[in-house]
Amino acid sequence: MTVTNRLLHNYGQSLTIGSAEGRGFISCLDPDDAQIHKTQLAPGVTNNSKYRLITDAENIAEGDRVTAAGRSYIVLRVEPVRIFGAFSHNECILKLKGGAVNA
Repeated sequence: MTVTNRLLHNYGQSLTIGSAEGRGFISCLDPDDAQIHKTQLAPGVTNNSKYRLITDAENIAEGDRVTAAGRSYIVLRVEPVRIFGAFSHNECILKLKGGAVNA
């Protein structure tokens, strides 16, 4: 088990990638506009904030659905990170999945 695996499994939050269980860290890439995350938007208006996911799941792909802490995200981009040529983890860009929560 690599250092990255140990960090993710000890400190990462539980998440579901598609139907597989995993662990990772999710953080917002738009911290300057914190109010947008608390504002109830009008119907048809989407939150375009982007999120970063760091996970050791190797089978994650663009378009996959990620669920963590009751929120659902769509993977926009996946970048594998290799250390000394060996796979370490994936860094992904996510966006919140739209839906009719209050409908």
